[in-house]
Amino acid sequence: MDEKYGNLLEILEKEVDLYGEFLNLLRMERQYMVDLSSDKLHECSNHRETIILNLQILEESRKDLIALMLNGHQFGTPTLAIIIEGAPTRYKKGLEMCRSNLLSLVNSIREINQVNGILAERVINYTRNSLSFLNRLAHDLSVYHSSDRMEQEKKTSRLIYKKG
Repeated sequence: MDEKYGNLLEILEKEVDLYGEFLNLLRMERQYMVDLSSDKLHECSNHRETIILNLQILEESRKDLIALMLNGHQFGTPTLAIIIEGAPTRYKKGLEMCRSNLLSLVNSIREINQVNGILAERVINYTRNSLSFLNRLAHDLSVYHSSDRMEQEKKTSRLIYKKG
């Protein structure tokens, strides 16, 4: 049984590392939104998906291990605090430290996600306004003619973006 607590501690330590990496990634993502760096945002998005996948794998491993540890003695979903109470003394400190770190990281991630959500909305609004401005420029140009009348000229144009 001691071996299972050691395995649980190992899984939790990996989760702490990944959540820490995820938190740093969200901080970088926030900066890239401020800088309007779409390429870097795309890279962050890909990296985020990889981290999330790895966290899901660890979570499944943790759930399976806890189910083995409880061996059908617990109904419902046991909390980490309950697991720690039944842990051998030599694992309690490490498990409690992981629990504390996970709680802290999850709270920080939640806060940064809220800020990033607000920034994402602003970036979307900025993009919409820019596209609207460009659309007006491309389609609704006012021109003064020699008769001193202003007329709308319909212009057709293309916006070209060349990646290079």
